[in-house]
Amino acid sequence: MDDAPCFCLLCAPTEWGGSVSEERDGRVAKSVTEFGWHVMGVAGGDAPGDWGYSIGLWHTLRSPEVSVFGLSAQNALRVANAAGAAIRDGNPLEPDQRRGDILDGYDVAVRPVHPSWYHDFFGVGIDFYQTPPLPITQLLWPDKAGRFPWEENADEHCRTRQPLLWTPKQETTGPWADLT
Repeated sequence: MDDAPCFCLLCAPTEWGGSVSEERDGRVAKSVTEFGWHVMGVAGGDAPGDWGYSIGLWHTLRSPEVSVFGLSAQNALRVANAAGAAIRDGNPLEPDQRRGDILDGYDVAVRPVHPSWYHDFFGVGIDFYQTPPLPITQLLWPDKAGRFPWEENADEHCRTRQPLLWTPKQETTGPWADLT
């Protein structure tokens, strides 16, 4: 287990924000305390898809948080929870690893998220941890033929619904980079 300090709201409580953030942060802290992590689903709105991510894996297990893009928010939460359970059970995620135990028999690829994307997609996690950058990984899913978005001949749906967050935002173009 990494012995780096944790500056989350549980380890270093602060009094800031308004009633909305206090209520939200309280729900997140309660989930992290009771279950080890919280999952946050985000409806895409103007984005090419929904996404979900964990909050608390770093606090509880000193594991990078996990994120999933392009699935419905409900499915992204399910995948994030499955990844959290695998990590809790002693199967940590490693960069550039492919895992078949998280997404209903399909492999997922694990990639680290570049910090330039954090404020765009992980705001509640940043609020909880108070001191970014915190480690976040992205779990990428393949198309029906098993090809990942960066691979030749990956289908359009697979490529456009998932941003490639290991690339710094300023080096990226496309619908995900154009959101802000």
